[in-house]
Amino acid sequence: MPTPLLLPTLTTSVNTWQCDENDHLNVQFYTEFAHEASAHLLHRFGLGPRAQRAAGIAVHANEDHIRYLREFRIVEAVEVHSAPVEVGDRSLVVYHEIRNPADGALAATARRRIESSKPWPDAFRSHAEASRIEMPKGIEPRSVGKPPLPPVKLADAERIGLIAVGRTVIKPAECDENGLFLPRHMFGRYSDAAPMLWNHFGFDRTAMQDRGEGTVIVETLHTYRAWLQAGHLLVIMSGLADFADKTLKLVHYAFDAESGTLAATAEGIALKFDQKARAVMAFSAEDKARLAELKLRLFA
Repeated sequence: MPTPLLLPTLTTSVNTWQCDENDHLNVQFYTEFAHEASAHLLHRFGLGPRAQRAAGIAVHANEDHIRYLREFRIVEAVEVHSAPVEVGDRSLVVYHEIRNPADGALAATARRRIESSKPWPDAFRSHAEASRIEMPKGIEPRSVGKPPLPPVKLADAERIGLIAVGRTVIKPAECDENGLFLPRHMFGRYSDAAPMLWNHFGFDRTAMQDRGEGTVIVETLHTYRAWLQAGHLLVIMSGLADFADKTLKLVHYAFDAESGTLAATAEGIALKFDQKARAVMAFSAEDKARLAELKLRLFA
């Protein structure tokens, strides 16, 4: 069951086209759930899209921290319940619980920081404060954000050890009602880059799939630094920040290729997964020796 005092903000289900090669919901859609649930929560406090336009207020996500706890599969139902955990002059931190209502199981948690172009209206602040809860224990970032990723210039990316894993163009259909690139599609670019990045690490993704081996993400932290629009050229530079016996810490830097502007950064904790045994796989000594050679020089 949802944490008491959380408000219902999203009800949907998993479609075939949203699932990946492991037959479970692709991670980018958890970001979309947080996006849509946040919009409904703002509406409940009197600041839906029409009210924002009337007040001349523009809101956008500044950061998403997501923990992935259980898979969603095709046709499963999804419910999100939400509440504010911090209310600032122009900021709002929202906590979302993403569950399968069939059994009430918690599938993911999301903490989103929202920024406003103007101070929140008094009535909105009052409603948000009245619904504010304490952040549940154990929700804070565990393996990401410590230390924060340093800013990187596109011209320096290769020297640090980052490689280009995606070069694309932002489409109008990937932007929101204000013409800004949606967070879901930014994360979708990271997801699309995964095969190239794993191949770079020496793991043949095609061969892994043939052996019934997959990859999963258990935690991500996304920071949105500059907003992109349709027609902008996007390049994703990624690499390995760290590793342990069973985990990789991946990092992504998203740049406007034309201006060199750093648009977003992300960290993710990734695992190799035996799809038949449903178990996490350890890296071999050979794997770890190879990975050590590929670690980024981010903090040098």
